[in-house]
Amino acid sequence: MRFALHKLGKIEQNQVLLPELSLSVEAGEIVAVQMEAEYMQTLFALMNDPGLYVSDKIEFSGDSSSSLYLCQREDGLYKRLNARQTLKFWSTLYGADANVEELLALCELNALPLRANKRLTYSEQRRLHFARALIQPASAYLFEDPTYGLDLQSKYIFSAILERISADGGCVLIVTSSLEEAILLGTRVYRFSARGLVLVEEKTGNGNEESEIPESDLRQVKFEKILAKVEDKIILFNPLEIDYLESRDGQTLLFVNNETFVSSTALKELEIRLVPFGFFRCHRSYLVNLQRVREIIVWSKNSYSLSLDNKAKSTIPLSKGNYAALKQLIHL
Repeated sequence: MRFALHKLGKIEQNQVLLPELSLSVEAGEIVAVQMEAEYMQTLFALMNDPGLYVSDKIEFSGDSSSSLYLCQREDGLYKRLNARQTLKFWSTLYGADANVEELLALCELNALPLRANKRLTYSEQRRLHFARALIQPASAYLFEDPTYGLDLQSKYIFSAILERISADGGCVLIVTSSLEEAILLGTRVYRFSARGLVLVEEKTGNGNEESEIPESDLRQVKFEKILAKVEDKIILFNPLEIDYLESRDGQTLLFVNNETFVSSTALKELEIRLVPFGFFRCHRSYLVNLQRVREIIVWSKNSYSLSLDNKAKSTIPLSKGNYAALKQLIHL
């Protein structure tokens, strides 16, 4: 099974609302694309147009009866129904023989199955929508910013549901405004902009995406400032002030005390200078100050992230290859 988009885009009144997007997702694959919120809105508006499915813009190969499941942030629920009633309603609507009690347990709603939907938290309501993906028959699944605003528990649940869909051979496409979330959720990750689609990461499953940092580098000691420019001023940061660094769109961003600064120095060069201060290359695009790390979160066998003890309570991705290197470094 394969799901593909072919030059899907939209121009209106000489304004590009969605640059042309061409992308394919194979059976069992989870592809995540980071894009601007405005692009996401246009993409889902197009995907909700029935006329699109008789065009050559969407391809389902291998199954003539294929269908697409859409999960949007604006999806609503019947407020007076409770979680159990909602799942039973969807099961009847889609002609599915769903195990409602199992789904309640999977979404960790079995402790409050009789609470009206309007009394559920936003995260609990989103869990119900994720459960619908296991009820509605579909070959491909498209999620809009699925983890936006969710609590940690709900993010774990969504990851578990993604794994089940993938194991059943579903094609999963996630679009999100957060690159961190895209890296966390996808096995193949892209950044999409007016310049097109750029591959950020592809998880091979062999754990060799990135090499470990030599112990000799970790033992070096250096003292120096890190420069960042703000308008016509140059700011000098003590390395230990920095929470983490990110390489994005050809720039290196420094995250310091809930503020973001731009450095003209490449992330690779800064890595060489900052490793002696306790910084770790947790991902191809991220360098983290290990003194700021509060938790190592294991979402699945291929997805990891670091929770930081800073003002923003940031969560940044940890690649599978460097997860092993980090465990070795901290003697875990």
